[in-house]
Amino acid sequence: MLGLASLYYYAQQPAPTTDNFEDIIERDEPDLLGEGVLYNQMHEDGSLHYRLNADSIRQYNDSQITRMTLPILHLNTPNQPPWEIASKHGYIRKHPNPQGVAEDVVYLREDVQMVQIHPSKGQITLRSESFYIYPDRQFAQTNQNVMIDTSVGRTTAAGLVADLASGVLKLSSNKNQRVHTIVLPQQFKNS
Repeated sequence: MLGLASLYYYAQQPAPTTDNFEDIIERDEPDLLGEGVLYNQMHEDGSLHYRLNADSIRQYNDSQITRMTLPILHLNTPNQPPWEIASKHGYIRKHPNPQGVAEDVVYLREDVQMVQIHPSKGQITLRSESFYIYPDRQFAQTNQNVMIDTSVGRTTAAGLVADLASGVLKLSSNKNQRVHTIVLPQQFKNS
């Protein structure tokens, strides 16, 4: 009996018309879809602030979020060499900065690698499962375990806050992960 009532109910429903077609579109459909995307964000003076490459992007206007697959962020810094930051997935969204002004926030996840090659200091590589990058403030942070490799050695920590413009890295620890550094033997001079 219940099956007949359900069948009768659905038979009485009007068929969708082209007038309400927009109501039928799935909510998860992106407003903008791109593949092989190259996006350049410029400073007011016309110089490159950052460049974003992504295998694919999906932009959703309702939630004001842009989701990315295989993003690579090339972030120029005023007094330091640029950073190349890559991951498997990520998103960009606007978020108010400490002064309340909307700024881009880039969240990267899954195998995040941040690499900077300095002409005199060599290469530094930061690795973690996720990072928040604030391009306008030249700032990055993670509360996930992080590994830092340099020509001097390797450091692990429970989290990191990085001032990318100055190169200052603040490491954190917790009860499960202390800050731990291994210095390579060639760093010690023979006396």
